[in-house]
Amino acid sequence: MQLTRQADYAIRALLHLAAEESGNVVQTKEIATREGIPEKYLPTIMRTLARAGLVRTMRGNQGGVLLARQPDDINLREVIEAIEEPIVLNRCLRDDGECDRESFCPVHPVWDIIQQTLIDRLESTTFADLASERNAAGKAGSSKGWEFADSQTRDRIPA
Repeated sequence: MQLTRQADYAIRALLHLAAEESGNVVQTKEIATREGIPEKYLPTIMRTLARAGLVRTMRGNQGGVLLARQPDDINLREVIEAIEEPIVLNRCLRDDGECDRESFCPVHPVWDIIQQTLIDRLESTTFADLASERNAAGKAGSSKGWEFADSQTRDRIPA
């Protein structure tokens, strides 16, 4: 499983908003610039997050976006699933009966445990937690170094 760039950008954008004071409206251009997100993708991502009830959008000269809920009430799973489909490690875990080998497959319980562990961790990681960790690490203005596998980071890691 690998997150899409859209999910990566959504997480970065929400992390930026979580670091703001509650109720602060931030322009998407500022988020894009400070978080290294291509400006052309951010409005679409923000509309998707707004439909999911994670951000609110404000129109006009003083418009922008803000969190719809407190950062400690938004977790990583919600954001990922707002952008992508529900998290499913293998098709056999999507629905009961999806796979005709489910009842005797020795790998099925392993996939189930791994998927549940992943979901539990994503649900228990809030944006308040992430913003706090980011500030403690001295990265208040940038999420550089906090990127996913499809980013250029892996190219800089020595083998």
